[in-house]
Amino acid sequence: MKLSVTDLLLLLLYALVCLGIGFWSSRKKSDSDFLIAGRSLNLFGFTSSVVASYIGGAAIVAYSAYVYEFGISAIAVFLGTAAGFLIFIPYALKLREFSGEKQFITLSDWFYFKYGKEAGIISAIILLVVYFGMLLNQFIAGSSILSHISGMSYEMALIVSSSIIAIYLLAGGFQSVIKTDIFQYIVLFSLFVFLGFILIRDDHSFSHEMVDLSRMDPLMTIVFIAFGVLIIFQSAEYWQRVYAAKNSRVVKKGLILSAILVVLTGLVVSVVGLSAHLHVPGIESRNAFAEGLTILVPDHLIGAGLILLFAAVMSSADTIIFVLASSISKDYISQFKNQQLTDHKLMVYTRLFILLFSVMGFTFAYFLRDLVAVIIFITGIGFTVIPAAIATFHFKIEKQAAQASLVAGLVYILILIFTNNLIAELSIASIVVSAITLVIVQLVLKLNKR
Repeated sequence: MKLSVTDLLLLLLYALVCLGIGFWSSRKKSDSDFLIAGRSLNLFGFTSSVVASYIGGAAIVAYSAYVYEFGISAIAVFLGTAAGFLIFIPYALKLREFSGEKQFITLSDWFYFKYGKEAGIISAIILLVVYFGMLLNQFIAGSSILSHISGMSYEMALIVSSSIIAIYLLAGGFQSVIKTDIFQYIVLFSLFVFLGFILIRDDHSFSHEMVDLSRMDPLMTIVFIAFGVLIIFQSAEYWQRVYAAKNSRVVKKGLILSAILVVLTGLVVSVVGLSAHLHVPGIESRNAFAEGLTILVPDHLIGAGLILLFAAVMSSADTIIFVLASSISKDYISQFKNQQLTDHKLMVYTRLFILLFSVMGFTFAYFLRDLVAVIIFITGIGFTVIPAAIATFHFKIEKQAAQASLVAGLVYILILIFTNNLIAELSIASIVVSAITLVIVQLVLKLNKR
């Protein structure tokens, strides 16, 4: 498709609003506001930001592909995530108790606090790899779709999205992340509902597709639900929002509302994947969202569809860049200097790494465009953190056991890579390897103490 003047103006207006929010967020704000929103995030900001960061460009591509292949049963991914938010509530409330006093900013802060420096560093390395891979996913997926439906080159789409994100993040930091997430989620959800309404109104055969469970795979449905639950516990952005929340009430109600909105968002994402399956069978599943959106969006509304994509990419990409930048500043520089950095120094370092990761994300996404391989790799790596993270809330785990658990998971993934067996089914088994290692080493250490 060729973009009209109106389409270009809509895109320009959307980009200017995001930039305006970023610069507005930087006015008369403290260093703490830049780093963690002053730990005063309200219910609306908390909920919007959590859901917006979940529904990113890569997530939309992946979930639309699942829906294309498995039908409406793929909504189990969103049901699992919703359950994960609800299960996470008691853990989040406990995190909230410590975060203010200990000045937590990253997920690895919890590992440093509970397991010591070695485990904290290992967890920080794992999350660095995971989140950089996630950043590549957002840039690759978003730029590919934009290119597919607009006629814009992949390179130009990549330049536009990465530049806008870097500018407003440098200006406002975490405040920019939260405020743009609110704006982006409102835009994203409104457009999804609007496009779904267009399809259901104009295509009555679509209603049969919505309730067709003939392609439902019971095993895959269970896998989807389990994945949705577990992903919450390794997602540093949700931990960061818990730290930033104004109080425990915001955390509890925010996670409940997030669970509801994730399911609703899952339904409207499913509309796109189902429309592709209904109208263009036989395509590669990874192209389901682009094809479905092309079907849904009339030519005169292509600008609205592109804004939807920008909102999806930016709402997750800005979160990921900030997680990476704050992690390097807090989990590496602060720890290796063996001193507590002031908020101002942390802000300076975080700004520096926002710029660095924006450039690195652009560079790697320019040359590496295999989205599926990146997703499989980062999922396997990320799941190695989950057993030790959950165990801290229920048991007194020895530091050596936690370290062994993290290392075992990493070694397992490396073995899969070197033996050319890095497939989805084997990759997610890293959580089992880490869990078994944690239990065995913990028991051995306890026996040795007797």
